[in-house]
Amino acid sequence: MFETSRRPLAHSVSSLGKLRMQGAWKIELLHSSPRHRLYWITRGQGRISVNCITRGYGPNTAVYVPARAPMALELPSQTQGLELCLPPDDSLGLPEEPFHLRIANIEAQGSLTSHLEKIERELAAQAPAMERALAAYSLLVSVWMARELARQEGAILRERSHRLVELFAERMEAQFRTGRGIADYAGQLQVTPTHLSRVCRDAAGRPAHALLTERIMYEARRLLLETDMPAREIAEHLGFSSAAYFTRAFAQATGRTPSDFRTPARRA
Repeated sequence: MFETSRRPLAHSVSSLGKLRMQGAWKIELLHSSPRHRLYWITRGQGRISVNCITRGYGPNTAVYVPARAPMALELPSQTQGLELCLPPDDSLGLPEEPFHLRIANIEAQGSLTSHLEKIERELAAQAPAMERALAAYSLLVSVWMARELARQEGAILRERSHRLVELFAERMEAQFRTGRGIADYAGQLQVTPTHLSRVCRDAAGRPAHALLTERIMYEARRLLLETDMPAREIAEHLGFSSAAYFTRAFAQATGRTPSDFRTPARRA
């Protein structure tokens, strides 16, 4: 993966194969990014969850995930394609909502592949005026998105019942560190916990509490590997009432204690 060194929230292009090599949990568990992401899947099939709504994908599928939207991506070994990350720059005119499009038009397929490859080459070259070139290519990607959305070719429309799940996902992403439970989220959404779990199961294949636990445990893994925070501070940061409760929950989710999970990575 190529990234600019001057701006941490800048552009990057990665093959899906490279993402797969980072570790399954880093892409297959619910998480979010401060950058916008576009997945261009050219081969293979699997499932992707955006805002806790799970859909299948196949060849020539484009999936756009706005910054801070929770997502999870299955990447079977035969899946090929690219991930484009774009900075949270309003001047690019990127969509505010996620989309999931099957791109049937061969010219449109070629155009998107060309844009992504040019961004990748620009990042690799690190040539003068790179930032301007990246901004120009990013605008072309934004135009491509707008035109494909206007076509509505292959669009997978959101079901009306999924709106509640999207609202839950937005609140979960903003509040998962607070220790709030499903009853709290249901109260905010003015529904019963049972109803919230039922619509989440319909949209994502899992009840609301399972989605919330997955998001919390992704963050716990990330903090254990990417920071030096003691487990007790991570527990407090994620809203657990005690370090012991956090350790039990983490072990139940991963099969390892926080210290066991952290130690192999530090040795590597």
